[in-house]
Amino acid sequence: MRTTTGYFFMVNRKYSKNALAVSEQIEFLKSQGLHIPNEQYVHDILSTVSYYRFSSYLLPFKQPRQENLSRCFREGISFDQVWKLYQFDRELRLIVSDAIERIEVAFRAAITNVTSLRFDPFWYIDSQHFKKAKVRKTDGSAQNPKDFYDDFYKSVKYICQKKQEVFIQHYYQNYSEPEFPPIWMMIEALSFGAVSKMFDNIQSMDIRNEIASVLGQHTTVIESWMRSLTYIRNLCAHHSRLWNRWLVIPPVIPKLDPLKKWLQPGSDGNFKFKLIAFVIIRLLEKISPQDNWKIQLSSLFEKYSEFPGVQMGFNSFWQEDPIWS
Repeated sequence: MRTTTGYFFMVNRKYSKNALAVSEQIEFLKSQGLHIPNEQYVHDILSTVSYYRFSSYLLPFKQPRQENLSRCFREGISFDQVWKLYQFDRELRLIVSDAIERIEVAFRAAITNVTSLRFDPFWYIDSQHFKKAKVRKTDGSAQNPKDFYDDFYKSVKYICQKKQEVFIQHYYQNYSEPEFPPIWMMIEALSFGAVSKMFDNIQSMDIRNEIASVLGQHTTVIESWMRSLTYIRNLCAHHSRLWNRWLVIPPVIPKLDPLKKWLQPGSDGNFKFKLIAFVIIRLLEKISPQDNWKIQLSSLFEKYSEFPGVQMGFNSFWQEDPIWS
């Protein structure tokens, strides 16, 4: 069966795991060899952080899988070590979320500032400003895929009908036309994903180039980077793991960037967090040259130095990686 991330195959097996009370979860961890000196401390944590969420942080501390056997912990592993990895990932999400917020705000501002002057404040309502979907042919029969604008217009209309934002309410309380608010209002009500798609689908390459130049990269690079950052932003919003994660939507690497040779995929063929760190650093260098995000990230790595950067795509001696220079 095809999914958005690849293929999987259905197996004919019934899920039979029973729910465990927190005290039973602790006993299970102990039976697998995890050292737990303070059970009440662990009970308090697992009462507020679900075992399933926490379980992905347990895997790096376990022995290699053996056929038909449950994976046990390596000798000497304690709960505190696993909890520290969880805290590292949480703090990583916080600084990544902070950086993406600044990038997202700058991206929205660039679109507004360029398009409102080059077109007009209500340009986004006119479908002529957006690309048309290409007609595809299958077995000789023409297929007409839906234009981006169709779904985009529905989103705009929904936002204006719901009037959940105060500034949208204010517009309709004071103006009867045009039917929709100016771009500088609407762009603040649209999701980051919708804004990214809107940029991708602007018909004028000249306009897209001007917007991209504000962020210091080629248009195709910005298109890719915003898709990837939308994905990472959503991971952070749902408190999902960043540490050691495969990137479902890896951003492209600029062909002429001096760090290109240092940004190759790992031995498993996948790009990891290092590439996202590179994207954030490059964008902040342009929109906020005095920003200290790189220092924040370096300090976080130093604070949790027991977790090797290689598992996030960095060199074994991460301090020597050119990305920090």
